[in-house]
Amino acid sequence: MAAVPSIGRASFVEARHVAPEAVATKGLYERHATKIQGYCMHQLGSREEAEDAVQTTFMNAFRALGRGVVPEAESAWLFKIAENVCLSRRRSSWRRGRIESPSDFGVIEEIVPGPRRQRDELIGIEDALASMPEQQRRAILLREWQGLSYREVATELEVSQSAVETLIFRARRSLAQGLEQ
Repeated sequence: MAAVPSIGRASFVEARHVAPEAVATKGLYERHATKIQGYCMHQLGSREEAEDAVQTTFMNAFRALGRGVVPEAESAWLFKIAENVCLSRRRSSWRRGRIESPSDFGVIEEIVPGPRRQRDELIGIEDALASMPEQQRRAILLREWQGLSYREVATELEVSQSAVETLIFRARRSLAQGLEQ
């Protein structure tokens, strides 16, 4: 007897165990996925990126529905979520582009050689980082070394965005003073 692919563990899941936000999200997906896909494709220019953005959009909608959000105009609400997702993906792609380069670094170095640094030039940075308060150190490392946006740093540190701006300003000042010594 051949196995029937449509019968498996998933077929035994009862509908009454499905979360209400999952049912609502499924309905939203069925009604709006094609339009959201087109929008994301237009914003990102890549089918793969657009598919990922659509998935993220509906996951964000699912989470919001789970928190009790009730959208007044569901289409506008989903498009705003998609807009934010696409914007975040473009920023992330831009940051990756600044860090990752497909070019041969040897060729770039021949054209525009970087300054030759002595190993001991950065010795003081460890001490300068160690001497600053923990929140400032975490904020500056997340922003400058990991390339996170102010909003992402705020989320990571669980503080407001204006608090992050203040932390990073003070951290830069502390770091500069520490390196001067």
